[in-house]
Amino acid sequence: MSRSSASRILPILAPVLAIAAIMGVLFLWMPYSAGYNETRTSVLHAATWLATQLDDWQHCLLVPLAAAVIVWLDRKKLAALPVRGSWSGLPVVIFSLALYWFGYLADIVYFGYVSAQLTLAGLIILFFGWAWMRALAFPWLFLGFMWPLLFLDNFLAFPLRVVMSKASVTALNAIGVAATLSGTAILSSSDPMVNRPIGALFSVDVADPCSGIRSLFALMMVSALYGHFALRAWWKKWILFFCAVPLAVLGNLCRIIMLTFGTIALGSETAIGSIDSPSFFHMLSGYLVFAVAIVGMLIIAKALNADWRAVMRSASNWRVRCETPRAVVATSRPRHEDAY
Repeated sequence: MSRSSASRILPILAPVLAIAAIMGVLFLWMPYSAGYNETRTSVLHAATWLATQLDDWQHCLLVPLAAAVIVWLDRKKLAALPVRGSWSGLPVVIFSLALYWFGYLADIVYFGYVSAQLTLAGLIILFFGWAWMRALAFPWLFLGFMWPLLFLDNFLAFPLRVVMSKASVTALNAIGVAATLSGTAILSSSDPMVNRPIGALFSVDVADPCSGIRSLFALMMVSALYGHFALRAWWKKWILFFCAVPLAVLGNLCRIIMLTFGTIALGSETAIGSIDSPSFFHMLSGYLVFAVAIVGMLIIAKALNADWRAVMRSASNWRVRCETPRAVVATSRPRHEDAY
C-alpha cells in the first residue's frame, strides 16, 4: 500500500471501527427484547429471526448486502470527502439511546429498530460530519427496509383485501365474467337460465396472503433501489418509489384474475389448493405479481427519463411535414396553357 492511499484510508478506518464497535455491542450482542421468544435477544437477532420465519419479510435479509454494495460503489466519492466530525451528532445519539433504553424496559423491539437507525446516523455525523451524512443518506434510508414491521400487517392486510376484492370483481365484470362480492370472497354470479346458483362456477377468497401485503414492501424496496441508479432527479425517484403501491395492486389484481380463470378451467383444488398447502398453479401465479409490477416500474422509469420536450418537438415537426398546406400544393401545380 502506498503512502498516499494509506493517508486516505487511515483517517476513515478509525471512525469506521468505532462505529462498528458501538453498533455491534448495542444491537448485535446486547440482549434487548424477548418478542416472540422466551428469552431476550439482540435487536439484529430478533430482526433476522423474524425475517427467516415469515415469508412476507424475507426480503429484509438482502437489505444490508444491498446497502453495502451502494456504499462500495460510491467509495471514491466518499474518500474524497473531508472527515470533519460534528458535535451536532451527539444529541441524535443521546436521543436514540434514550429510545433504546425505553424499548428495553417496555420489551418492544420496534424502539430498538428506530434506535439503531438514529444511532447510526448520529455516529456518522459525530465522527465524519454532515457531508458524509448527506452522501450516505440513501443507503442509510435504505437500511430501513431491513426491519420487519409486523404491526403493519394488522393495519394494511385487511384494507388491502377489501380493495383487491372490489377491484377484482369490477375487472371481471368488465371483461364479461359475471362476478359478485361477498365480504372479501369473489363468487360467480347466479344464472337462473341454467339453474346455476351463486358461486357454483368459481369461488375465490382474497385471504391475507392474497391481499398484496407480501409484495408491497418488497416492491417498494426494489423501486427505491432501481430509482437510485436509473434516475437522477430526486423528485423522479420519489415518484417511482410511490408508484410501487399501485403497481403492487395492479400485479395482485392480475394474479387474482389468473386464479379465477384457473378455477374455472381446472377446478378449485388444482388452481388454488388450500391456505396451508397451496397448489403449484397458485404458487406460480405469485410470480405474476412481480412480473407485472417490474414491467410497469421499467415503463414508468423510461417515461420519467424521457426528454418529453424533444419528443413533442419531433412530433410537431413530423406533423408539419405530413400536413402540407393546400395553398402550397395548388401553387406548386404546373399551369396548362391553351394551345391556341
